[in-house]
Amino acid sequence: MRPPPPLGPSFFARWTSRIAVFSVGVLATAILLHRLFGLPSPVAFNLAGLAFAGAALSLLFSLFAAVGIWRTGRPGTPRIVFAVLVSLGLLAWPLIYLPQYEAMPKINDVTTDTANPPAFVAIAKLRGAGANPIAYRAAFAKAQAAAFPDIKAIEIDRTVDEAFEAATDAVRHLKLNVVGQEAPDPKSGRPGTIEIVDRSLILGIYDDVVIRVSGDEDRARIDVRSASRYGSFDLGSNAEHVRQILKDIVVRMESVIPAEHTKAAKPKDDVKADEQRNRRQRRLRRQ
Repeated sequence: MRPPPPLGPSFFARWTSRIAVFSVGVLATAILLHRLFGLPSPVAFNLAGLAFAGAALSLLFSLFAAVGIWRTGRPGTPRIVFAVLVSLGLLAWPLIYLPQYEAMPKINDVTTDTANPPAFVAIAKLRGAGANPIAYRAAFAKAQAAAFPDIKAIEIDRTVDEAFEAATDAVRHLKLNVVGQEAPDPKSGRPGTIEIVDRSLILGIYDDVVIRVSGDEDRARIDVRSASRYGSFDLGSNAEHVRQILKDIVVRMESVIPAEHTKAAKPKDDVKADEQRNRRQRRLRRQ
């Protein structure tokens, strides 16, 4: 009697590696299409969720396949090892953000003025179906104050036009994508606004930003708001946007203010020099 033919890899052993490779392909495709070809963000997020679910399913199949190999001695161990390494590598990406998710407040909108946040006008036209509402949620104010107490407006004794110029210089220096801009009108009291669309480098996730410059001929105030277009939390990215913009605006203003002081002090120095020359001339005359 001939011995029975050797058994091949089990169903679970074959499919665990296939699902792992498929999951990686789905995630890579979602990122590529979203970043470069305008795939709608909700669709990209769903594809990413499908990829992570596939990685979890691959790990489950790996467990069943390992039990089958231990009981029957069937081949398939390399497939299982490959699938486990690929699936764990895929799931490690969202898992490394878990501590940050636990530490950060569950908000997606940060502003320097929670009582009267700058409004999105041009950006409101860009938000499609499935996007977060443009209205600021008052419930975010308390969580923001506790997590980001440093997020505050800039108030300075400069004209509103000078402050607006500093803000536009900062936006140009940071190479941000401006989608709407309106200069302030001190006579009517209308503030100036700059609306910006920013995207993350790898995933291309959209964050919408607006800068508001209000004030008069004596004093100006600069407010910044950054909000995620999609998603219920931002892992602190919007707070970083606001900090970066405020910091660059301060740098722009500080680079101008000393020059103004220098120009103002120059005539005083000239007067003192003239007085000293006059005293010397009077002494010479007496001698």
